[in-house]
Amino acid sequence: MGLLSRAAAAAARLGLWLGVGFLGLMAVLVVAQVVARNALDLGLPAADELARYACIALVYLAVPSLALRGQHVAVDILVQAAPRRLRRPLRAATEVAVLAFCAISLYALAAFLARAGKFTTPALGMPNTLFYAPAAVGFALLAAVTLARLLRLILGPSSDEGPPSGP
Repeated sequence: MGLLSRAAAAAARLGLWLGVGFLGLMAVLVVAQVVARNALDLGLPAADELARYACIALVYLAVPSLALRGQHVAVDILVQAAPRRLRRPLRAATEVAVLAFCAISLYALAAFLARAGKFTTPALGMPNTLFYAPAAVGFALLAAVTLARLLRLILGPSSDEGPPSGP
């Protein structure tokens, strides 16, 4: 549990910092696109496509960090309404559902890229496998973080105050 938790935490932090870098890149590209269109009457399709890539990377690489800290989207009305003895199993079931979602998403992404991976993006000529790589990495990191959270929930001390805050 300790090694997985530390590795998941380090990977999630790295993903967050990469996501922040992609956010900066996206902002620069959007401003460049606006300036190029308004001041130079010039379209930059490569900038638009790279900004889209940065947005995909930002979202998928930042989510594991949010999940690590328990700050991702959580609907816990059922858990909070349940008797104390059922809260931990319900939280565990939620983590298992997130793991299943990650597995299904990774499988679907692999199936999609089996067909679309041989093509490139129109403006940059970037292979689709590279274009969608941040989504695959993000889902894999989310699965690792979720597994660490699940193990902490199962093996850690009993606590029914709130959701696990991280590994």
